[in-house]
This record gives sequence, C-alpha cells and structure tokens, in this order.
Amino acid sequence: MGEQPSETEVEETAAEIVPPPPRSWENWQEFSKGLGALQISELRLYTDVDFVAEAYNFGPYSFLNALAHSRKDPGALRPGIVLRAEWHLMADMRVPMETNDDHYHGGDLFDELTALASLLLDARIMAGPVDREFRPGEDPMGRPRGYDASYLPVLPQSNQRPQLPYLTGSRDLRDLADLGSLPYLTPGAAAALIKAARLFQNALWVADTSPENAWLLLVSAIETSAAYWDSDKRTPEERFALSYGGVINMLKKAGVEELVPKMARAFKGVIGATSKFVGFLEAFSPQEPDKRPTFDKLDYSREHMTAAFNRIYALRSRALHAGVPFPYPMCIPPERFDEGPYGEVPGGLAASARGATWNRNDTPMLLHTFAYLARGALLAWWRTLVPGAVQGRPPAFSDRLTTFGQVCDRFRPFTPDPQQKTGVPDEAG
Repeated sequence: MGEQPSETEVEETAAEIVPPPPRSWENWQEFSKGLGALQISELRLYTDVDFVAEAYNFGPYSFLNALAHSRKDPGALRPGIVLRAEWHLMADMRVPMETNDDHYHGGDLFDELTALASLLLDARIMAGPVDREFRPGEDPMGRPRGYDASYLPVLPQSNQRPQLPYLTGSRDLRDLADLGSLPYLTPGAAAALIKAARLFQNALWVADTSPENAWLLLVSAIETSAAYWDSDKRTPEERFALSYGGVINMLKKAGVEELVPKMARAFKGVIGATSKFVGFLEAFSPQEPDKRPTFDKLDYSREHMTAAFNRIYALRSRALHAGVPFPYPMCIPPERFDEGPYGEVPGGLAASARGATWNRNDTPMLLHTFAYLARGALLAWWRTLVPGAVQGRPPAFSDRLTTFGQVCDRFRPFTPDPQQKTGVPDEAG
C-alpha cells in the first residue's frame, strides 16, 4: 500500500482547486474576443406575467418578447420570453478526480440567466428546454429541437390568495439593463450572485403552495450573498478571532498557536452566521416603500429591524435543525383594507393555529414583506460588485434588433478536435 498524504499535502491540494466561473459569465468573456459563435440556441422562458418591449444584445444573449397573453386565465403559466444565446465556449470533456462544487447551483447557463432575470424583474420565470438551434453549415433557418421536451416547468397552484400579490401584472424587459454588468464582475462575485438569484427565483416559484420553504430559500439567498460579502471584509483569521477569541487564547497557552489559521479555514463557513446575515440586511435592505398600509405596518426603525432579522434567522435555524417550520402567522396570505397596500406584518397581539401559539413579537413580518427586503438587498449588493469605472457606462443592450444579416455570418469555422477533447457544450445540445 502507498503512503497516505499528510494533512499539509491534503490542504495544499485543496487550496489549488479553483472553482470554475459561471458558464453564462465565461461565455460572455469568450464572446468579447470577437471570434464568432459556435452555435446559437433558443428556448422559451415560462412565466405567469406579461411583458412589454424587448432586450437584445446583452453580449451573446437576447430576451425576445413572445407576446404570450392568456385570455382565459391571466395568471396561467406560459412561454412569455424567448432567450436567444450564442455559444462561444468549447466544452471540456475531461472529468477531474477532485470534488469541486462550491460554485454548484443545480442549473446550467440558461438557468443562470433566467434566475438573474427573475431577480431583476421581480417575476416568476423558469427556463424551459431548447426549442431551436442554429449550427454552422446547417439549415440557415435553424432546426427545431424536442429532445428535452419533458423538462417543462410546472407552477404549483394554490386555492388561497397569493402570498406575493405584487408578482402579478406586467414587466418591461428593458428593466433587465443591470444584466449588462455581469461580465465586469469577478468570477467569484458572479458565482455568488447567481447562486443567490437561483434561491430567490425558487422562493418566488413555490411561495403560494409552500410558504415555509419559500422563507428558507429567501433566507438562504441572503446567507449566500452575506457569506461572500463578509469574506471580502475580513480574513478567516479575523472572523475566527471575533467568534472564538477564547479558543485562540487556549491554543496560545497550549503552545499550538500555529493551529489558528488551519482552524479558521476549517470554520470559515459557520463562523458568525447570524451576524453576517443581519449585517448584510442592515447594510443593503431597502427603505420602507412609498405606499404603506393603514394597519399592520412594519416598524422600519433600525432597532426593530435588527431584532426582526435576528428573529428570522433564529426561526430559520429551528426549521433546519429542530424541524419546527416558520410560524403559521408568517405564512398566511396578506390582507388589504380599502383597496390599499397589503399588510406587512401578522395582525393581532398573538395568534393560535394548528395546536401552536405565537406572540406577535415572535412573528416579525409576512413573507411578501421579507421578499421585498431580500430582493432590494440583493440588487443593492449586486451594484456594489460592479467596478466603479463601469458603473457610469450606459446599459450594454438595445431595445430593438439593430443588426441584420445571415445567421451564418455570426458563426466561426469550427471542427471538434478529438485529441483536445473539446466540442459543443452539453447545455447547447
């Protein structure tokens, strides 16, 4: 038997494993080289809202309005957007033997773009399968595809009032303008943003039928962003000292102070989770909305919001570790009075349901209120990730098709090289 690697060798090997950048980000970088596309894919994005306008040329991506209105049921799921994506990445068929999944979010390039669109537009949007492909040397009108037709999104239906009533109505695809900042982010920032957007997207999708899980997904979206944000502010050793100063003193007295950096790296994902969550929301959550309800208002004072954020994170921990779901009063659809804005917090001084009781102080806000705060915080944080030199530039997209010509003119000559094990990416078909 061979010798087992030492602890130092294992740590050095792990440190060399660099997470790959998000596919949508990496594809945009390749597009910027101006070499032409390997192929073009089109797929439908499913939603329950209507859209106006269009958004072309976000680098290799365009969002086309499918004009999918439902006369019978305005809230029905329908293919409202066609996403057109040019592929500039050559697929790497090699499979490394080391686990490398810190960047993993469970989706592909199309899911990344759809999640960012869902966050920017504040709408339920999910990617469907690829419908049409354009390849060099083939039919210039494209080829229809149906091999993934079974992967159609399904929106769970509820017979109650909506949990997030503001999600209905119409959206303007020109509001996707901030998507133009994606290629200017660092790979790590882009990965954290996309993971958070995916969680936010899934929270909106299940909110009406599973509000308890929607709460968990929204909290996780903030946690994901807060972890990256906090890692930019402090080193692992600094965070370890803040949370476990007594442990460091014990290690020093025992003469093993050299273990501090190793322990800091080992605990970097769990140190100060609550403080990171609360601190992120305090730094980025939006101000109170312009229109407020007459009754059941949320107290937006700093002291009250800090207590509310701490309570929400404690409820998240109970749900994950003790099997106690988010309180029923926080998971009921909001009410409105005199056709005004919806209530922001559970009503009454206390509530009882399904064999349990809750004091109002333990149920700080309703789901739609936290969704508003979470989305505002994520968008504000996103803007801080964009380099200052880029923030003043005009949006890198157009609201109408400005260039015409043969589709084949957008391709580059390409022949797969078996020795290099490269080819068209799996997501592209």
